[in-house]
Amino acid sequence: SSGINAEYGENKNDRKKTWQIINELRGKSKTAVKPVIVIDNKKITDRRVIANEFNKYFNSIASKLNESIINSDISDSRLASFEDFLMPTNKSSIFLEDCSEAELLEIISKLDNNKSSDIPIRVIKKAAHVICPTISAYFNVLMAEGTFLMSFKVR
Repeated sequence: SSGINAEYGENKNDRKKTWQIINELRGKSKTAVKPVIVIDNKKITDRRVIANEFNKYFNSIASKLNESIINSDISDSRLASFEDFLMPTNKSSIFLEDCSEAELLEIISKLDNNKSSDIPIRVIKKAAHVICPTISAYFNVLMAEGTFLMSFKVR
C-alpha cells in the first residue's frame, strides 16, 4: 500500500500514469501479449515471420485442393460451372432502366451551346427544369411500348 502511495505521489501530475496505477489496482492493466506460433516445433514470435508463414499456408490451399481433385478418382464427368445454373439467353431482348429527370438534366447541361438545333441550346438549358419531367415520362412510355420516333433515331 505504501508503495502504491509513493508511486501515486510521484505521478500525481501525470494523468496517463495515474490511470495506469488505478487500472493496475482494479486488475485491468494492459500487458502486451506477444504473439507466439509454433512452426516445425519452434516457437516463433517475430511478427513478420508469422505473417509470412500464414501467407504461405493460405496461398498453398488452392493448389492443394486442385491436386486433390486431379488425383482423386473423379470420372470423366465435368464439374459444374456457374454457367450450368444460368437461364438460357434470349439474344433478341434488352433491358433498360427508365430515363430519369436527373439523367436528362445532366445530358442537357452537357450540350454544347455552339451547336445548331431547331431550338437554341441556351433556351433548352434555361427551360430544362420545366421540360425534363414531361420529356422523361414521354420517353419512358415510348420505350415501354417499343415505339421509336424517327427524330430519336441516330442517323
